[in-house]
Order: sequence, then C-alpha cells, then structure tokens
Amino acid sequence: TPHGWSFLDETARPAILSNQVFVAMSFDKQLRSAWDQGIEPAVRRARFEPYRVDVQPHIDRIDSKIVSEIKNSRFLVADVTQQRPGVYFEAGYAIGLGLPVFWCVHDDDLKNVHFDTRQYNHVVWNSEAQLAEELYTRIAAVVGHGTAT
Repeated sequence: TPHGWSFLDETARPAILSNQVFVAMSFDKQLRSAWDQGIEPAVRRARFEPYRVDVQPHIDRIDSKIVSEIKNSRFLVADVTQQRPGVYFEAGYAIGLGLPVFWCVHDDDLKNVHFDTRQYNHVVWNSEAQLAEELYTRIAAVVGHGTAT
C-alpha cells in the first residue's frame, strides 16, 4: 500500500540526528596511525563518535553490520588510501542515502584514486597531523559540531 511504501522510505533514511560517523578505510597495519592520530581525533574534536566496523565487537554478518551502521551515521569518512573496493562501496552507499562523505587519501596514492570519485574534493594528506587538522576543519565547515563529549 502507499502507507507501507512511505513507512519503508522513512525507515531507510539515515539518522540525521545521529552523532555517529562511519569510517571506511583499509584495515592494513600501515594505516593504523592514520586512524589513531588522524581520523579518530579529527572526528572526536568535532564532537562526533567515530565508528569502524573492525574495532567494535559484534556477532552480526559483516555486510549487514556495515549497511546498518552507515544508516545509523550522520556522515561517512572514506580514506581511499590503498584503493580498497569496500571503501568505495561504503562511500557510494552513503551517497545513495544522502549522507555527506568526506574523502581522504595519502598524497602518495592520489594518482590511483578511482576515476569515478576524482571529482570529489579529497583531503590529501602526507602526515597524520595534517590529516587530523584538515579533516576536522572540513567536518566543522560542512556539518558543524556534534553533541558528543
């Protein structure tokens, strides 16, 4: 019925008031410092709660958990360094939901960014401190500050 379709449309929409930020990035050990010293502090400084699916314990199917947590997020940070297809998928899904996506890439890997996402403004970083500062500035300018403490 029309009422049923309206209900489904409403439940499919992301949680606009959410304080959670989904972070899509390679889980390679080489990028752990990008998370620890760059992305996580930038998101927290903007008073949002960063969420990485590999950090939080769960017993769900990973694909269902990813989709669910993206829907529960205010926006998504996608670091495409190392060009992981899952990061592109998760960012595309967020765009499809109407969520802002903050694209990031290490300057050594900028030449490898996929053609379909090159038109987006990326935070191009060469140090974790630079990533933290530029990502925070971009978040604050585009979505403002969250309510996390």
